Amino acid sequence: MLNRRQLLAAAAAGALARPLAAAPREVLVLGAGLAGLAAASLLAAQGHRVTVLEGRRRVGGRVLTLDAVPGHPEAGANVIGPNYGRVLDAATRLRVPLRVPPANLDSGYAIDGHKIPADAWADSPFNPLAGRLRAVPPARLLGPVLRDNPVAAGPDWCSGAHDALEVAATDYLGQRGYDAAALALVDANNSYGNRLADTSMLSLLRVGANFGRAVAMGQPVREVAAGNMRLPEALAASLPVPPVLGARAVAVRGRRDGVEVTLADGRHFSAEALVCTLPVPALRGLRFEPALPAAQREALVAIAYHKVVQGHFLVREPYWADSGEPAGWWTNGPLGRLFVRPLPGGERYNLTVWVNGDSCDRYRGPEAAELLADDFFRFNPAARGRAELRQVVRWAEEPLTGGSWALWGPGQVGRYFEALQLPGDRLFFAGEHTARANPGMEGAMESGERAALEVMRRLA
Repeated sequence: MLNRRQLLAAAAAGALARPLAAAPREVLVLGAGLAGLAAASLLAAQGHRVTVLEGRRRVGGRVLTLDAVPGHPEAGANVIGPNYGRVLDAATRLRVPLRVPPANLDSGYAIDGHKIPADAWADSPFNPLAGRLRAVPPARLLGPVLRDNPVAAGPDWCSGAHDALEVAATDYLGQRGYDAAALALVDANNSYGNRLADTSMLSLLRVGANFGRAVAMGQPVREVAAGNMRLPEALAASLPVPPVLGARAVAVRGRRDGVEVTLADGRHFSAEALVCTLPVPALRGLRFEPALPAAQREALVAIAYHKVVQGHFLVREPYWADSGEPAGWWTNGPLGRLFVRPLPGGERYNLTVWVNGDSCDRYRGPEAAELLADDFFRFNPAARGRAELRQVVRWAEEPLTGGSWALWGPGQVGRYFEALQLPGDRLFFAGEHTARANPGMEGAMESGERAALEVMRRLA
């Protein structure tokens, strides 16, 4: 009996074998992020008439370059890994120039308010770690468990073979000698859970496996030379029909011969099939007629999204040179991590404050920017008059995303992963939360291709 992957491969072969001259079909795509644009590109290449509906006034979704800030820092997807084959191929095909990003300046550690140079970490009296972990820098504390990673890169993580790893990361790490101090440091800047206790260890091992695969390729990460948003913009420009912007969907209604989408402004769009690439928080705001299956509705309620707050500063002078301190910091305080990158010419710098998880709750509401700036200048008093907060990004408060990426809690992969992408008769789901083999930008494009192939099989 064929498994799901073999069935998908067979469907792809059959769909792509269809002559381009065959009668085109009408297809709608909800969302002009990388998942939606990848799906639309493949469908349009096969001769289908595709209309992409995007709620924002821009394309790109969670790929967001801050073009109004000098240096054009990234607020969304940051780097393109060497294992991001679909992303790299799209950039080459569309002639979007890439480059190896300039390195961030050196970082130190700030633990409980004490600043520690990186080379002094192991012997610092402010290092709270003990035993074999004492020499491990805080940013690499998962390294000892990732070296013996039982999860292979690719779709192995969601195959059901690793159900025993669907446990809270705190429990798994605690059983391997991580004491309260070590767990607190891992929790301080955990990118894959809003709290470590709510993070499935399987999800951390999945990310570690993909990171290991990228490192093993021996190639540098890349970025789009003029900002990563240029890639989704180029994908959108390559479509026969430009995406419809400002088109926020509020309802999806199945019909005997297709699907109808109703927008917030009252407009209606109909087609023979629909690819829905909206993030889970946005899906919760859609009315589906008929209702989605119970398992899918349960999954949409249960899956949380990661909170990220970013403060993007422009630094006019290297204030850290006065004290000889590092420019960047990994902290267990409210500011999370501080990354500093030189602008061309080396006279100015982009500094990004990156806060993860429940720590972001400090920066909610209308006073968020003022509070973040106050925290920053209190931490770096020498930066006053030399650095300026130019923009704050709070992904959890973006109504069309509700967070930066999907999180997997203990037990949720086996319970909800398949349900999230469960197709209807003419309704198909994509987005990074449905990607099997890859996270991030590559996962978004992977999921869009998979959904497009499912549509072609249905309409063939």
